[in-house]
Amino acid sequence: MPRIDFVTGAPEKYASLVDSLSTIPDRIDQVVAGYSDEQLRAAPKNAPEGDPWSAHRILGHAAYHCDAYRTFIHQMATMSDPVRKPFPGGVEDDALLEGSPAQLVERIRADIGGTVAFLSHTPDASWGRPGFVNGARRSLRQQVTQHIGHLEAHIAQLAAALGAVTAR
Repeated sequence: MPRIDFVTGAPEKYASLVDSLSTIPDRIDQVVAGYSDEQLRAAPKNAPEGDPWSAHRILGHAAYHCDAYRTFIHQMATMSDPVRKPFPGGVEDDALLEGSPAQLVERIRADIGGTVAFLSHTPDASWGRPGFVNGARRSLRQQVTQHIGHLEAHIAQLAAALGAVTAR
């Protein structure tokens, strides 16, 4: 039974976005399943020029991204015109790479779980609330869509990085 949004009186319009986001951790698990920490940390042999990220580094970047966006999505739904701080290039936090790939996957799962729980109770009317990223105005709906797309691109990048590695 769909939840009724008590602000607009309409059935929940954005449940499909929340559902899409909620599947990301399981999809990451499927890609990295069966690989050892050593294999996940190895530089990919088939990496395109300029993209030598190991699966471990990709997971570190995704973990940073999930943490930052969990915060920014909450700000967008609760504050007036929040501005997301610019991200530095790369992993964004080399300290993340000190943890194991399994720890990074669990961190991603926890951050996405928090975002999904929050968005599951966000009224439809709030999905149009604006925030600013790199000077561009976007709605909460657009931000969640971009977040999902970014993580899906990294799932494909993980699969490509592991493509030449045989799982145990």
